[in-house]
Amino acid sequence: MSSGLRSGISIFLLPMKIPVPILILQHPQEPSRKDQEVSSARILTELLEPSAVKVGLSWKNLPHALKGWREIEEIEELQKPKAWHTLYLGTKANAEVDPGTLPGIYYLDKKGDPIDPPMEAEIGGLILLDGTWAQAKTLWWRNAWLTKTQRIFIVPKSKSLYGNIRKEPRPECVSTVEAAAETLGFLGLDSSIESKLKEEFALSLKKFKETRKSAGLKKN
Repeated sequence: MSSGLRSGISIFLLPMKIPVPILILQHPQEPSRKDQEVSSARILTELLEPSAVKVGLSWKNLPHALKGWREIEEIEELQKPKAWHTLYLGTKANAEVDPGTLPGIYYLDKKGDPIDPPMEAEIGGLILLDGTWAQAKTLWWRNAWLTKTQRIFIVPKSKSLYGNIRKEPRPECVSTVEAAAETLGFLGLDSSIESKLKEEFALSLKKFKETRKSAGLKKN
């Protein structure tokens, strides 16, 4: 959890406690984007506990990725990949999802083919891959231990709020914070958590648009 609230987050919002820790593996090129002000991963780490962002290309195993995250390092069962679900949108099944498929969480086998939810489908922790679609694929393939986690994808309830700020590769793709918010919602957590995450994301996008518009007017 970050120690302070950043400029894009409403100062009156305190971190919300969640029962599912969220680990965000962020591609190293993501923080250097010109539009990094609307990078949605930071909203998760500012507003949810426990959550953490690890920037890099590869980690030798799950404990290595969790290193330094003290509150999670102390939980023995969360040192095992099978306790975690990895949300990954760049999948064959996701690309071919029927437009009529109901919003929700869907499970995939190690080959990326759809399967019925496992008998023990409880999510101990959630892993998100943060970056462009191509960067997320890079993170997936460079970290073989991710294949030991349960692979899932979601069909979101609505399109991403990014709009034309960041183009998504497919209509069903959403930002990292939206994906996390909807997943938590599908898990039955307090609906206010999903709402607040999306509200803060919308606020950051609004501020970004206003700043960009102001900068354009100054140039003219």
